[in-house]
Formats: sequence, structure tokens, C-alpha cells
Amino acid sequence: MKLRNTIASILGGSVLLGLVACGGGGGGSDTPKTASSLTYTDPTSGEYQLKKNTNLSTANKLVLDLVANNAGNGAGVAFHLTADTTKVAWAKVADSDAEYVKNGAVFNLGNAPQALKGKVAGNLLQVAVSQKGVADSKPLNGVLASVALSLKTGVTRGAVNLEVVSGKAQGLSSTGDIGAITITKGALAAE
Repeated sequence: MKLRNTIASILGGSVLLGLVACGGGGGGSDTPKTASSLTYTDPTSGEYQLKKNTNLSTANKLVLDLVANNAGNGAGVAFHLTADTTKVAWAKVADSDAEYVKNGAVFNLGNAPQALKGKVAGNLLQVAVSQKGVADSKPLNGVLASVALSLKTGVTRGAVNLEVVSGKAQGLSSTGDIGAITITKGALAAE
């Protein structure tokens, strides 16, 4: 009888260990730990805001518009952004674009050569968009420029660091002065 109880205990323990090792056999989550899309929550305030372009964004490519909200008159902007390049990569808004920035609807860049430049260096994106001269300055109310990020493969779900580099956001005013601007960003995540 003792041998039978010992064998029953060993078998019962083996079954229990098997269930624990397999997650208990029920109620487990099939949710993958890797992300398949980028999500972005727009900022709710600020004279200059980075907002999601819902028409151009896809699940794995996020297009962000720099939007001015009644910010006076001006002829250009320049700014630097950083992002966590272990999770995302800077991308062109359209694959066929020559630059890592696309002009928005506010500035008239005129004929070539145009003052439109987007340069990537590691996790840093440097952007400049400007009209030629300030004589035809525009009301800064609308999309000034667009940039894009793409999701890398095999990325773990969670927040993705996206920052506006302090001291590197400037605007060209209608009087030709270059002054600091404050760009408000939202929250970026890999889901």
C-alpha cells in the first residue's frame, strides 16, 4: 500500500508540475509581446504641436504634422527631434520623397532650389523648411511640415521615447528675426 501511495504522489506531482510549466492549461493570454503598430496621442495645447496625420499614417508608419495655431506670421521653421531608434526609425513621409521632411500647406517654397531639408544622424532628425525671403510671410495657422517614423520589427510593446530637442526649435518671423519656438509633442507607443 505504501508503494502505491508513493507512486500516486509522484504521478500527482508530475501532473501538477506539467500544468504549472504549461501555464495551467487555461485562462492564459495569447497576446503577443511584440508590437505590430505605432500609436500616438496628440497634445492638447501649445502654439506649435506635433499631431498625427491620420490620412497618411499606417499601422507601422506614423506621420506627424507640425501644426501652428495662430502663431503670428512667418516664413520658416527649423527643429530637431530624437526618437528611440531601438524601436523606431526615421522614415520619409512618402517613400519617393527626396527628404526626411515634407512641406506642409502654409509655406510657399517657390522654384528650385528650395529651402527644404531633413537630415537623419542616429536617433536625431534635423528639419528646416523655409520660404525664400520674408516679403511674402504667411499666417502660421496650419500644417508647417510633416515627418515620419516607422516601427522596427520584433519590438516589445510599450512607450517609445520621442523628444523635441531643447533649444533647437526656431521660427523665421515676418521681420526676418529668428526666434525660439516651443513645440508640444504627444505620447508615442508601440502596441
